[in-house]
Amino acid sequence: MKMSIKYILIPLFAAFITSTVSYGTTDDANKSNINSIKAIVDDEIITQEEVIKRSLAAIKEAQGKYRGNEFENKVDEIFKNTLDELIDRKVLIKEANKIFGTDEAKKKDLEKDLDSFVKGAVKNVGSLSKYYEIAESQGINPIEKKKELKEDIMIDRIMKENVYNKIIIQPKLLRRYYIENIDEFRQKKEVKLRHIMIKFSTHNNNKEETFSITQQIMKRLEKGEDFSNLAKQFSEAVHAEDGGLWSFEEVNELRKDLRDVVYSLKDNECSKIIESPVGYHIFKIELIKPAKTQEFEEVQDEIYKKIFREETIRLKHQYINSLKTGVFIKIVN
Repeated sequence: MKMSIKYILIPLFAAFITSTVSYGTTDDANKSNINSIKAIVDDEIITQEEVIKRSLAAIKEAQGKYRGNEFENKVDEIFKNTLDELIDRKVLIKEANKIFGTDEAKKKDLEKDLDSFVKGAVKNVGSLSKYYEIAESQGINPIEKKKELKEDIMIDRIMKENVYNKIIIQPKLLRRYYIENIDEFRQKKEVKLRHIMIKFSTHNNNKEETFSITQQIMKRLEKGEDFSNLAKQFSEAVHAEDGGLWSFEEVNELRKDLRDVVYSLKDNECSKIIESPVGYHIFKIELIKPAKTQEFEEVQDEIYKKIFREETIRLKHQYINSLKTGVFIKIVN
């Protein structure tokens, strides 16, 4: 299926991304691929079209990060993960229908929540007609959307009961995680600086001329002239218009030899003239954040959220897998 996914389906993404999609304009081969069955869950099917539609946002994001074979492999991964998610969703909906289908009180609460949600959406846009107009412009079928919202609410209810409400994180577990993973909470020394660079290439790769210009700037600095102003006037590096100011993150991305020099400087200290393959540099330390280890009290909320996420994933997989034992599932390759 790799050939059909990469060379037949990818060209269709642009059509799906547009606000309205006309399947009547695709050729018969593409229609066949779009409507092909990807999985069977008891008496229900999942089509290629469903997988593509649900994958669009992730694929659009991947287009900005990956190219060539790497992008194609990422698309395969997104399709696989999306199909797994759709299978899990079908399994959860089946279980939810069993629970809500026999409990009148739960069914009434469900309809009440659904109506409340739709009324809120209508209120936000101004009127029911406007709600339908916006839905249509986005290629959304309001009836299908309402059905999907109903399923979402049901899934959320059974997940709360069988997963979220069962997560208990003891305070001692937070402390233990902190001790066992202390390296996560050690912050390295960070530096913010200003930078002046004079490039060889700007001066016909004449090193002597480039050094002479840099030397003149250094003399003016030694006389007490403002580093920021001189950077704006003479620097040929990035951020010259901002007085040569580099953030903590950008400093960490400097060449190692330059970074070593920078980290050896004291607060507010200026470097000597430093040569690199592209030119001459002068640095001035603007701010130093010393290395430190965060205290437990500073990070316990962060630790709690991390453990909660991990436990949610574990219990969710455990719960869904227990439901799958009573469901016929077949993935069609």
